Amino acid sequence: MLKKTLMQHKGVWDVFRENGYKAYFVGGCVRDALLGRTAKDIDIATDAKPEDVKNLFKNNYDTGLKFGSITVSYDDYYYDITTFRMESGYSNLRHPDSLDYTNDIKLDLKRRDFSVNAMAFCFEEGHIDLFNGVTDLNKKVIKAVGDPNTRFKEDALRMMRAIRFACELGFIIDSETLKAIEKNSHGIKFISKERVYAEFTKAVSSIYPEKLIYLRQSGLGRKIHPLFKTFDYHNIPRDQDLILRLAYMMKRKESAINVLEFLKADKFTIYNVLQVLEGRVKIAENSKYCIRKLIANIGIANAKRVLILKGYNISLYLDIIRDKDCTSLADMALDGTDLITTDVVKEGIDVRHILNRLLDEVMKDPSKNRFEILLPLARQIKKEL
Repeated sequence: MLKKTLMQHKGVWDVFRENGYKAYFVGGCVRDALLGRTAKDIDIATDAKPEDVKNLFKNNYDTGLKFGSITVSYDDYYYDITTFRMESGYSNLRHPDSLDYTNDIKLDLKRRDFSVNAMAFCFEEGHIDLFNGVTDLNKKVIKAVGDPNTRFKEDALRMMRAIRFACELGFIIDSETLKAIEKNSHGIKFISKERVYAEFTKAVSSIYPEKLIYLRQSGLGRKIHPLFKTFDYHNIPRDQDLILRLAYMMKRKESAINVLEFLKADKFTIYNVLQVLEGRVKIAENSKYCIRKLIANIGIANAKRVLILKGYNISLYLDIIRDKDCTSLADMALDGTDLITTDVVKEGIDVRHILNRLLDEVMKDPSKNRFEILLPLARQIKKEL
C-alpha cells in the first residue's frame, strides 16, 4: 500500500538518489498512506544538507532553514525537505538549543513525537517502523516515542498535537502519554498563543471532536486558559463548522471573547462566534418571521448556526432560503430614492426609519414586497412619525 500510494511522488525521491543522497518519506504522509487517507503534506528526510537541497531544486523556499528545512516545488507538488538531524537542549520547551546533522535516519526518527508519526519509507528499503507505529495505528492509539515526559519537555506543543491527532483520527491517547500531558501541562504557557490556537481549531474542526474531552481529562485546557474548564465537550454538533462548534462549546459571549482574544484568534472568527451567541439569546421562536429577522441581523450562515444550537428543525429556514424571502433592505421592491422622488420624505433620518419599518412588514408577510403595496405603507408610516 505504501509503495503504491507514494509512487506518484517517486520523481522527487529519484532526484535525491540520482545525485547520491538518501531520502525517505516520513511522518504524516506515511501514516496517512497506511490509513488510506490523502496526505495534506509530504515530508521527506534526507542526508542532503539544506544548501545541497537548494542546488538540487530550482524552486525552493527557506521556510525553516535554521532547523534544516527547505520547501521545494516539484511536479506540481510542494515538499518539505529536512536534513536528518539530532536535537538537544530545549530551554524554551519548543525549539532545540542545538541541532546536529546526522547520516542516520534511525537517529532522526528517534527525535519525533508519536509512534504513528515516526515511520519512514523509501523505494529501496521499504517501510521503516522502529517504534511500533503500525501496531499503534491498528490499536488506534496515540503514543509518544520513548519517554513521553521527555518528548513534552522537548516541545510542549506536542501535548496539543496529541489531542489534535486523537480528534482527527478518532484514536485514544495512550495512558502513559496522557499522564505525561497532565504532569507537563504547565509547559503550554511557554508556547505562543497563535500556535496553541492553530492546534485547537484543527481539533475543534475535526471528524471526532468528542476527543476534545482530553483537554479536560488531562488538565491541559485549564492551563491554556481557566475558562476551558467551563467548555461543553459533549454532543458537539457533527457539522465540521468551526464557528458553530466554538459557539456551542463556549456557550457565553463573555467566555468566548475572553478566550478567543487571549488566543489571538482572527477577528472574523471572534465576530461570527459572538454574532451566533447573541442571536441564540435574541431569537424568540422558530417561526418564519423570527428567522427572517435573525437572517437580517446576523446573516444567512450565522442564522443557520443559531437554529442548530437551539435544536430547531431548520425546515422553515430552508423554505426561506429556497423562496428567496426578503431579509434585507437591498431585497425590497422600494428603496430610499423611491421615498424621496415620490415626496414621501425629504432626505435624512426619516428615510432609514421608514425603510426599516417596511422591511419588518415584509418579513412578516413576504407578499407585501411590491412597490404598489410598499409606497402607501410608507406614506402611512410617515404620518405616524
